[in-house]
Amino acid sequence: MTMRPNTFFANKIKKSVDELMLRRLDSALEITLKQGTISSLERNEYSEIRDLLKEHQTSLDYGRDRASEKKGFSDGEIIRAASMEDLKIGDYLLYRYRFNHYPRKLIVPDFPIVLSIEPTSICNIRCTMCFQADPALSKDKSHRGLMEMSLYQKLVDEAARNKLASLVLASRGEPTLHPEFPAMIRYAKQKGILEVKINTNATKLTDELSRAILEAEPDILVFSVDSAKKDVFEAIRQGANFEQVVKNIERFHEIRAKEFPQSKTITRISMLDIDQDPSYSEKFWMERVDEFSIGGVSDVLDIYSGSLSESSQPCMILWERLFIAWDGTINPCDNDYLFKLSLGKVEDKNTIKAIWHSQAMEHYRQQHKDKLKNVLFPCNRCQGR
Repeated sequence: MTMRPNTFFANKIKKSVDELMLRRLDSALEITLKQGTISSLERNEYSEIRDLLKEHQTSLDYGRDRASEKKGFSDGEIIRAASMEDLKIGDYLLYRYRFNHYPRKLIVPDFPIVLSIEPTSICNIRCTMCFQADPALSKDKSHRGLMEMSLYQKLVDEAARNKLASLVLASRGEPTLHPEFPAMIRYAKQKGILEVKINTNATKLTDELSRAILEAEPDILVFSVDSAKKDVFEAIRQGANFEQVVKNIERFHEIRAKEFPQSKTITRISMLDIDQDPSYSEKFWMERVDEFSIGGVSDVLDIYSGSLSESSQPCMILWERLFIAWDGTINPCDNDYLFKLSLGKVEDKNTIKAIWHSQAMEHYRQQHKDKLKNVLFPCNRCQGR
């Protein structure tokens, strides 16, 4: 299983990081440090964050090579923090600090830094490189379903109690197929989740759904498209119509501009680098969205039958996030789309936090730390992340 690193990330930043902005963030962190409710660990980390801001080197790139060290914050992260009210700035910068450093240093946080919840495992198209192209997933009824709202609320309630910063509503399916999808976004924001990110193929994005999503106020909306050319797009995203998807995305932005002018929802195009001209794609999509990213391609469909991995490097996902399927099953990795590494289901006595610190999860981490990841299946067919 091969993986090419991210190539680039672009955005429409209309202002650059300046000394005034950095001073404002520092002042907000000083206010946070004066609160008596923060732990000694948080106090030390906030102090380090202040030092990193003082040494800030301009970089527009949000993307990251997980194997390399990231010493500070990108301009995008700083500008995002500066757009928040003072009391949220500290929470956001602490989240990004941990997101950038904990997985690299193999530090286990008290609760996942990111939680990915799957509203549904069902998808309406079949992308050539996607899990859904495998009949073992798409045609097996035991893997197909919609998450019940009561289960979703239970998951978000626990996440909120544990101060989860980042929730991603996506995984193996198309989340907009869930009839209560906007309500899911709204519930997470009402519970105080700092950053709610959603992924969609934009094929079902009607005016009504666009308004409902904007009213729910997600922080980041990612459109997965994989091309800016009709023939390439429709060859990859089989069952989707290029012109309709472009129209849906353009219409979403028209509605945001006219009806939700104060919206803070950021839109992003996400593509995989599949034999294309990235410069042309960037130019095409950046006229229509706020941000544009191209990521490396992983041969996810080889995860169970491909050649054995030559890499023994630990996968940093194990120190960063968990994936929760529509039925409450928890898995440590989304590449393992048939959940061979399943950690069990969330139940009354089996919470997200308990599973995060479970014997099974610690075993997986230890095997990776000891460079024995290839003893595990299907880790032995993955290059790691």
